[in-house]
Amino acid sequence: MKRVQMILEDWQHEWLAEEAKREGVSMSALLGKLLSQAIEARQSHTLSDDPLWGIIGLAEGPDDGVTSENLDQVIYAIPPYHVAKLADERKDDY
Repeated sequence: MKRVQMILEDWQHEWLAEEAKREGVSMSALLGKLLSQAIEARQSHTLSDDPLWGIIGLAEGPDDGVTSENLDQVIYAIPPYHVAKLADERKDDY
């Protein structure tokens, strides 16, 4: 274990003191418990828990290995020469 020193807002200190008294533990023990819970909650949330992860792989592009590079062509069926022209036009916008 490591000893640390920290600064709390007045309202945080008041809440911590009341909660520690209610639970019958020291403020330090309660802080350690709360911190452990927060760390575990963050570590348990993974990308696979994200609802958007469920749409990965629902659709497939051509098996050319470069669909991400040709996204406009794949999604909108835009001819390659037109995509190049659009890219040239957009360069001036940046």
